[in-house]
Amino acid sequence: MHTRTKRLGAIGTAVGLVLMASAITPAVAATTSSTTSTTSYTCSSFKGLAVTGSSVVASGLPLAAGDTISVTVDPARAGDSIVLKSVVGTEVTFESSASTSGYTFRAPATGIYSLGWSLDTNGNPPPSITWSFTATCSSTAVAPSPSPTPTAVTKPGKGKKR
Repeated sequence: MHTRTKRLGAIGTAVGLVLMASAITPAVAATTSSTTSTTSYTCSSFKGLAVTGSSVVASGLPLAAGDTISVTVDPARAGDSIVLKSVVGTEVTFESSASTSGYTFRAPATGIYSLGWSLDTNGNPPPSITWSFTATCSSTAVAPSPSPTPTAVTKPGKGKKR
């Protein structure tokens, strides 16, 4: 009886987590509906790039150690901050800078990055945000990491009996 209660408790917890996640997802989606997403970019793609939107996301971005991507926002208001979320491998980093001074990201190591810039406002957000980028890129090419190759798994004891 105790095992059955534990099992029902675990099932109830799992169902509760799924319901909670489904309730949160639409709220998050609603707040990021005007997000501008850019993918399949290289470092040099950011040279002179201008994007209008509430935030900018670049995933699968190959960068060499020392590559820099700088951004400014318009309008840049006192009290607002540019926030960057960078992900490489399993490392997630959040950094920020005053919007009036812009922000420069320097890749600490060679790898494939996901970068997301957003504006943390001191009050109401502006109706339109223009993100202007510049970049300094090395000549080193960065290849994406290979996908793992699927392998067959065999279970012992499933062969013919002799």
